[in-house]
Amino acid sequence: MNSIQVEAFLTVIRLGSLSKAASVLFVSQSTISQRIKAIEAEYDVSLLKRERGVKGISLTPEGERLYKIALKYEELHAEAKGIKATTRGTTVTIAAVDSVHNYVMTKIYKKLNENLSEIRLGIHTHQSNEIYMLLEQRDIDIGLTLQDREMENIEVDELFTEEMVLIKYKDTSGRIDNIKNKNLDISKQILVNWGPHYRIWHEKHWGPLSNSFIQVDTPKMMIEYMKDGAYWAIVPISLGLYMQEENIAGIYPLEDPAPARTCYIVTRENSDEKTRKVKEEIFRMKTSVYE
Repeated sequence: MNSIQVEAFLTVIRLGSLSKAASVLFVSQSTISQRIKAIEAEYDVSLLKRERGVKGISLTPEGERLYKIALKYEELHAEAKGIKATTRGTTVTIAAVDSVHNYVMTKIYKKLNENLSEIRLGIHTHQSNEIYMLLEQRDIDIGLTLQDREMENIEVDELFTEEMVLIKYKDTSGRIDNIKNKNLDISKQILVNWGPHYRIWHEKHWGPLSNSFIQVDTPKMMIEYMKDGAYWAIVPISLGLYMQEENIAGIYPLEDPAPARTCYIVTRENSDEKTRKVKEEIFRMKTSVYE
């Protein structure tokens, strides 16, 4: 079975007839039939039900099974054809948590595209605990994680630290007095687990994270809740500024603020030149995060 035969087989199935497949592929109907018969002969199976007087085509049980295999073949063939195209340039793959990608790094990614136009960026979202594994398995080149770990052959550098702030519906009275932690209603908290230091701080004021009524995984989901106007949350200043600019919520001083969070940039030791170049640019431009 080769790519031309697979193309003929899949086109017949997708269009529902040999004649339509022949028209699309610019060959005769007999050529399409020969290509399918070649697959049948190679694997000693019958793929299509050929019934007189019945319009359209249907698959035999063997045809159903081979259809799934042909789809995989088509996908792998397309991927293999793309190897040359992707190696003409260079790609650096960056993985980070959602809140870092969308509310801290967006400006930096844009500048990377401008300053390193010869390098493609692959940007993927993962949890902090997944990023080290992906880096070790060489599935990514650079990780932006909220966890500091010691791993063999992995370099960990502190990239930035940002304060955590209280956000809630905007108070039109104009008062900005420190809000006491104990006065915040835990039933109205939109909780994101920001890591071990945050958990310890949270337990001091409101007990375990499990005491919170609503826990979400992404800032996007939090934003939808905050639009209701009755909720509050503790978030990184980058996300707080976004919500304030979008008039979703306001930033308020808290009597005992949450500990700041630190983002680390992680790479493999002896990374290739393109990865080192991107890493250096990220460090050079990190001061632009809150501009």
